[in-house]
Amino acid sequence: MKRYANDIRRFLNKEFIPVTKGIIVLSVALFIVLNFLLLLRINLFDLFQLYTYRFYLRPWTLLTYPLVNHTLLSLIFGLLWLWYVGGSLERSWGGQTYGFFLGLATLVTGLAFALTSIFFGRIRVSGLWLPLTGITWAWAQLYPDRELLFWGLIPIKAEWLAWIQAAMMFYQYLTMGNLFYALSAVSSIAVVYLFAGRGPFARGIRYWAWTHNFSIKSWWQELRDKKRKKRLKIVK
Repeated sequence: MKRYANDIRRFLNKEFIPVTKGIIVLSVALFIVLNFLLLLRINLFDLFQLYTYRFYLRPWTLLTYPLVNHTLLSLIFGLLWLWYVGGSLERSWGGQTYGFFLGLATLVTGLAFALTSIFFGRIRVSGLWLPLTGITWAWAQLYPDRELLFWGLIPIKAEWLAWIQAAMMFYQYLTMGNLFYALSAVSSIAVVYLFAGRGPFARGIRYWAWTHNFSIKSWWQELRDKKRKKRLKIVK
């Protein structure tokens, strides 16, 4: 068992992009499992995609909806883009900062859709391309002059590519007839500015924790101590 765990750990850390690789593996595995179960007439998509009208019944879907991709073509292109852009960003920021950013961007987008649905009707949200908007924007902030071949043909700078990708997501949800859904789809861009320029996390999560004397271990220990004190009071 330890051998398999070590092999998995070695695979994830091999190219210094464990978070990116983990998301790719989970997305592929979930796509295969959910579609196989669908052939058996067992629909479990709602356990992972965000159903905004009742998100409070399944709060974990605020983080799992990017793992649900309904079409193979969208999944393939999304994972390739995540591998290149997300992997580059993770190597630059480090796994902790990148993982925190990705979780926060995913959560903010999910909450934006959930709040919008209160006033404009329910909607099912899923797909890797929603958090990829924020990832692409953050990557473009780091490497604005880097050139890529758009669709493998047209050379384009990273900063313009980020605008194009965001515009495509905005238009996709605007076609639903609601401007606020379109704004929710690109809301992860706002999170980028917490990690860029003079944002609080611009130098990384560890630096922010150090300057604020914050430690997860000490916070957890403090929480446990408070619980123990309450128990002692009850016993007395």
